[in-house]
Amino acid sequence: MAGTHHGTHDDSGVALLIAIGVTALMVLLATGAFYVASQTLFDTQMAARHDAAFQAASSGVVVAFTTLKSSVASGTTLPSTTVTGSVGASSAAYVAVATLNAAGTAYDCTSTGTAADGTTELVIASFTITDATAATHLPWGYNVFYFGGSGVGSVNGNGTITGPYFVLFKDVVSPATTPTVSFSGDMHFSGGPVYVKNGNFSGNGTPGEPNVLVYTNGTVSGNYITRVPLEATASMSVTHVDANAFLASSLASATAQSRDNRMGDTGTMNSEFDSSFNRYRNLPGSLNSSSTAYKVIGTSSNAVGLTIPSAQSFGAISGSAHDDFAYDRASSTLYVEGVVYIWGTLTISGPINYVGNGTIVCSSGLVVESNVLPLTSLPDARHLLCVFTAGDISFPSNSVTCVGAFYACGQVSAPKNNLVLKGSFTSELGINAGSNSLDITSIPSIGDYISPGMPYLVDETSDSGSSAGLRISAWRRQ
Repeated sequence: MAGTHHGTHDDSGVALLIAIGVTALMVLLATGAFYVASQTLFDTQMAARHDAAFQAASSGVVVAFTTLKSSVASGTTLPSTTVTGSVGASSAAYVAVATLNAAGTAYDCTSTGTAADGTTELVIASFTITDATAATHLPWGYNVFYFGGSGVGSVNGNGTITGPYFVLFKDVVSPATTPTVSFSGDMHFSGGPVYVKNGNFSGNGTPGEPNVLVYTNGTVSGNYITRVPLEATASMSVTHVDANAFLASSLASATAQSRDNRMGDTGTMNSEFDSSFNRYRNLPGSLNSSSTAYKVIGTSSNAVGLTIPSAQSFGAISGSAHDDFAYDRASSTLYVEGVVYIWGTLTISGPINYVGNGTIVCSSGLVVESNVLPLTSLPDARHLLCVFTAGDISFPSNSVTCVGAFYACGQVSAPKNNLVLKGSFTSELGINAGSNSLDITSIPSIGDYISPGMPYLVDETSDSGSSAGLRISAWRRQ
């Protein structure tokens, strides 16, 4: 039988191909790594150039404002001004042009910052002229966080504050030390600005976003933040609510509204159950001071307060119509219109959804132990709960979401974890939060829905003595 002879194979060609393939792969990987590194370096440098240009543009706004403020205070209203300069640390230049509007009430300012390589950023601002005796209340709305009047202002943990944050301390008198508003750990700001009067600020901005502007006459420390002299804004004074007077007027309002079962004629009032009845249906028993004043809960001699959910539903409800103060236990829905007066503490111990744009006024405190949410996804003209308390507001439970507008003569305390506060939270004695993952988020449109039963916020006045003044009323990165 003939056999087949197999000679020795020469694998050198295969080895060569493998070697060439490995070399090519190594070259490809090296090239890719170089590209990624180069791109990262390029992105970093580009971000730095944009940041330098933005800071220069912001400086231009401040210089233009300072120039015009001096002229307005001296009685001269310039039709326009142009300022130029540079920021020494980055060699970025700015050109800011401010022009008086047709009404003669404000300046429109456009400031362009240019980095050394030509990268540009644009900042647009408005400067409003104020009368010598002007004193206007800050509006509820996008400027939503006002904590001041004491040395309390510390927040811990891995959360975020989205929107403006204001801390207004009284003048520091020696030997007292200047208080510091401290946001420790990974607590970040997103957006800003931060306004600290008569105090220092310690905290961080949010990486990847424009630096947070901190307006202060104190010091600033932290990352991703930029200090702006306090003189670049109007002065703000801490104006405490006269609690006794406000409680008395609220009691009178709640009593009057109870007798005719109407909160008044407003465009945002929800339909009442039956306005022809001058009485309240399904009274919640002894909680009321009288059968006719159903929106008055308790008296100074019987401070019973109110806990919701209550043992049973109260008030009359029929479809979308309801009494001005009612609670449906089956659906956990609270209805509030006009002013409701509670002598004592309001405790929300279970989740509620609310309807109405009324105000609950408490002579003592507010305790929120569970979710408080509008029946709609966000507040609107018919769904915004407002609460005023002469005492403190506390959030003693974990993982609570609370949406609304709140004013405390006392302190806002948030010692637990995973709290979400949306809307406006105002405290005369400061915020004290030792929790982790505290998120406070502003709702820009909330000012349109605030109940007339709420007090005003702090005063905003010209800081130019007896002369006319100027204040920055808008500032945004284009």
